[in-house]
Amino acid sequence: MSILLNTLCERVKKEFELDEPKWLVTEITKDDMDFLNKECNNESEFDETNKRKTMYENMMKGVVFVSKAKCEYGELFTIFESLDQMADLPWGLWGRILRMFSEKGKKPFKVFLLADKSLRKFPKKNDKITNVYDSITPENINGGYTYRCNRETILIYRAEDATRVLIHELQHSCCLDNVAQSVDIIEAETEAWAELFYVAILSQGKWYMFKDLVQRQSEWMRKQNKKVKKHMKDPESREFPWRYTIGKEDVWKRWGILREDDVKPNIKVGDSLRLTYPPNDMLKQRFKVNVTSTIL
Repeated sequence: MSILLNTLCERVKKEFELDEPKWLVTEITKDDMDFLNKECNNESEFDETNKRKTMYENMMKGVVFVSKAKCEYGELFTIFESLDQMADLPWGLWGRILRMFSEKGKKPFKVFLLADKSLRKFPKKNDKITNVYDSITPENINGGYTYRCNRETILIYRAEDATRVLIHELQHSCCLDNVAQSVDIIEAETEAWAELFYVAILSQGKWYMFKDLVQRQSEWMRKQNKKVKKHMKDPESREFPWRYTIGKEDVWKRWGILREDDVKPNIKVGDSLRLTYPPNDMLKQRFKVNVTSTIL
């Protein structure tokens, strides 16, 4: 295993030697509402069906569950479709993630989670006779965004895989983008880091578990990307969704951490476009979420 994996595992191990940050309910402000009004009523090519607007309108109608909490490292504004989703969110883990990205002298983070329950799925095969597949669009795969170098504008608008999305967007908010590169390369690098950080923090810095999760994530990634290529006109190009799929796999290969062997035969992607291998019930129990949670 590489120095990269050892270093990251040790960093996560030190984090889990600390008590998890404590969350306290806090007041929803006019600034919060103004931000949501602006963002949720703007059209976006990455949210074609405007999940944000639907969640915002349901909030204004009072038919969803709204809360806001804060810890030392940031604030979290949540809109849940149902009350049981409150227990889908790994609060302690999210607090740890915010702490690991925090910097002295910098503003705390502000995260808005609009926990729409729609899942990431491959489009269906368009024509069974000619074997033509529909293209993958942002509707199939995207679920959040932020503004670069702004710690107060992280907006996640899909519940599934929200923990990985949080890690991805935190990198943009912390000015970690290499702006000399193209957007596709920036996103591929960011996603590669997000998925590696994700499996590291799920391992709690336990080396045996980290190695196992890297293996599982590698297999999930490779098997999923094999299907992704069928939906692309030219898999060697950088057409969408290269940046989140094949591009990030290339980064893992370059880092020398992608496991090329299949040792987990039970890993089956099916029609899922969730980018991280779904955590098992043991991990969900460890991070104190419902076994039906997709947020972890």
